[in-house]
Amino acid sequence: MSVSEALMQLYEIVTLLRGDGGCPWDREQTPKETALNLIEESYEFLDATEDADIKEELGDVLLNAMMLLEMHQENESIDGISALNGVCEKLIRRHPHVFGDIEVQDSAEVLDVWNAIKVEVEGKSDSAEDLFNRIPGSMGPLEQAYKIQKKLAKVGFDWPAVDGVVEKVLEELDEVREAYSDNGSGEDLELEIGDLLFAVVNLSRFLGYDPSYALHRANQKVKKRFNGVYTMSQERSIPLNPDHLDEMEALWQEMKEREGESNGEK
Repeated sequence: MSVSEALMQLYEIVTLLRGDGGCPWDREQTPKETALNLIEESYEFLDATEDADIKEELGDVLLNAMMLLEMHQENESIDGISALNGVCEKLIRRHPHVFGDIEVQDSAEVLDVWNAIKVEVEGKSDSAEDLFNRIPGSMGPLEQAYKIQKKLAKVGFDWPAVDGVVEKVLEELDEVREAYSDNGSGEDLELEIGDLLFAVVNLSRFLGYDPSYALHRANQKVKKRFNGVYTMSQERSIPLNPDHLDEMEALWQEMKEREGESNGEK
């Protein structure tokens, strides 16, 4: 079966699920819910390590994308086929070094051409009043901070070296400590915590890491490690409560050592 045949089979199944006599649950889904599912499935794809898992998660990503296409085909005001044609036209337009006669030397020049076409041909420039007008308002705060910082760096408002970024993180941490030691509470302390988070996001960006995915990996690590703590606590009859914090900490350290051994660390 070819790619086009496989995609067509998926689309036909999706239309049956959404159609009269189809699945009640699938028929009740909205574009917003499906878009959020697409984000979740994308993270599951990133987490997949085995070939079988990667194949399944890629299928789930394609399913949700196809579901969105069908939903908009059902909406007479939004033509999903036009959306497909539009993105094809955009890809051809923004890759004149592939589909035209422009020559580029590296990926940096590709981005220069891409951005120039966005502004000069498509008119997608920043608002005169708002440099950040093209950052979606529905985007999560962590992702927005990352996009804001990338925008600032693009116009040259950035640190010359990582040392300055690290110092900014430490400065913001000191301000949180100061606000807290002054019996700070409410909006002032909250804002200082926000500034600290913003600085940490900036450090992640400066070092070349996506902060959302970095935090996602940390979340996964904590869940896995504490599930190990949970299992050992049951095996050793150690209650999980504040009265046994020292014992829980010892189990946590034991799990860290086990992870180091499994990863080949000394």
